[in-house]
Amino acid sequence: MRKPPGEPPVVDENAPIEQRLLSAFFRFVHTPWHIVPAPGLTRTETGILMGIDRANHHGKPLRVRDLSKIMRVSSPTATQHLNKLEEQGFVRREQSKDDRREVFIVLTDKGLEELEAHRKALDQNLHELIEHLGTEGAERLLSLLTKTSDFFFEKEKTYRD
Repeated sequence: MRKPPGEPPVVDENAPIEQRLLSAFFRFVHTPWHIVPAPGLTRTETGILMGIDRANHHGKPLRVRDLSKIMRVSSPTATQHLNKLEEQGFVRREQSKDDRREVFIVLTDKGLEELEAHRKALDQNLHELIEHLGTEGAERLLSLLTKTSDFFFEKEKTYRD
């Protein structure tokens, strides 16, 4: 049975536990917990601002071709998104001081303000999740997610060795 668009994947409670875990992982991957667009921006535009901010935070200036790789789109598509964000005053392009052919994308003050609004909305969602689960449930979820991640990171090491 196919699920309607926008509905979460269904976990068959009668299936073996391994299959239910796998279904639950896939369900979580499709859960839009992190998708909170900044006010007045699309999710894609918000994601672009976040990507620029993350790159700049790590001291790596972002170019259009870098952004297109992150977004998994062509450079012309990334450029279209950037043009719109630039027109709205969220980003600007700066020439590299070392190589005049290089152009980097940076956030404007307005772009930084929008990201701050996004972070506040995401924090609010997480606060509401904690209220929904209760503090004890949230702590249990945190513990289980951490143990699960640790398990798979350790497992990954054995695949590389």
